[in-house]
Amino acid sequence: MFTNAILARSFAVFALAAVLAGSSAAQRPGSGIPRQEKLLNGMRVLMFAEPADRIDVRLRVHSGAAFDPQGKEGLMCLLSDAIFPNQASRDFFTDLGGSLQVTCNYDFIEIAASSNQQGFLTMLETLAAAVSTPTLDKDVTAAIKAEAVKRAAELEKQPAYAADIAAASHLLGTFPYGRPANGTPATIETIDFADLRFAYGRFFGADNATLSLSGRYESELAYRAVRRFFGAWKKSDGRVPSTFRQPDPPETAMKTVASPVAGTGELRMAARGIARNAREYPASLVAAKVIEARLKAASPADKRDLVSVANNANILPGTFVIRFSDIGQPPSSDSAAKPVEFNEVVPKALGDRISQAEFDTAKRLVLAERGLIDKTILWIDVDTYGLRSAKAEADAFTAVSLADVQAFVDKLRGTPMASLMMFTPKQETAEN
Repeated sequence: MFTNAILARSFAVFALAAVLAGSSAAQRPGSGIPRQEKLLNGMRVLMFAEPADRIDVRLRVHSGAAFDPQGKEGLMCLLSDAIFPNQASRDFFTDLGGSLQVTCNYDFIEIAASSNQQGFLTMLETLAAAVSTPTLDKDVTAAIKAEAVKRAAELEKQPAYAADIAAASHLLGTFPYGRPANGTPATIETIDFADLRFAYGRFFGADNATLSLSGRYESELAYRAVRRFFGAWKKSDGRVPSTFRQPDPPETAMKTVASPVAGTGELRMAARGIARNAREYPASLVAAKVIEARLKAASPADKRDLVSVANNANILPGTFVIRFSDIGQPPSSDSAAKPVEFNEVVPKALGDRISQAEFDTAKRLVLAERGLIDKTILWIDVDTYGLRSAKAEADAFTAVSLADVQAFVDKLRGTPMASLMMFTPKQETAEN
């Protein structure tokens, strides 16, 4: 929601905008290392110099859905919806020659916005007003809850999503990553505006946030604008460390659950993973590529694109998940045929020693994917995950060895793995 005060530009703001636009031509791209500042309210600022005329801003709050109370799953993501609660508030950034995207996951809430140079200051002021004085009342809460319930209901109809959530719950129980970050229709309905206000005061403070700027602008004047607009943002009421009771070891017997789509099967095999700041993180990503390549090679040609392996590393130890999607209906004469087949293929993929050729291919893929990540994200990750530095992590990826990857796979092979089959025969729906 925007007031006339936000939309109206004062003479001083226009003057500063003119100086920024006029002096930006003198800005020179740096070495990829940003100018780093910290406001008095604790907000960190990263300023990257880039030749692009479009200016990108990322504002990340380093707390996410892992802090959702039990029974109110979806709270933090609903709070992220409340920052820009309607389409008009989001379309405003299109008028500035840019865009807006809000991301919520277990680890953080991030607002990624952009504008042309002329709209740069308006973008900064709008972002600052939205995060420092959001409208968290009954009307806004009712509106965003209705949309969130619809989204959650649609997600639950998707077999792949439903299988991921069921497998995580089977593996982790009530541990934060075993509960859906987006919530369910039932849990979202329990959230009221008082819950949003409490979560905002507890987590959504300047001292729990990092702001990055990337584009062609004059550094000192841009920083002056950041101090002016974000300097009044208050600190959070009290940071709470990420300490949760660790989940019990999972049951290793195959669990079967009903699918939301009859005749479509999903299989998941999941084990406890590692934290994002763990030393083994680079090796775990390479290992995932090796295992995925082996499982694809062992699958029918028309099913290879439906096989994937994901290492979900979070602030706390996450999950390592093997996915077989759209596996179809098991033969009626032997409903256990598919699980038995997978139980033969997966142990072999984990058990065979990794060759140099497999390692080289997998590492090359990981480094290529990492090269596509916006460097501002990699720098902000340092604050979110408590990393030593962006350079130290980049060096770790370069230095990862075959021995490191093999050691991770050996460790994974000895970790209890939860298995889940999601399937509903077509005839059951017909009978119902």
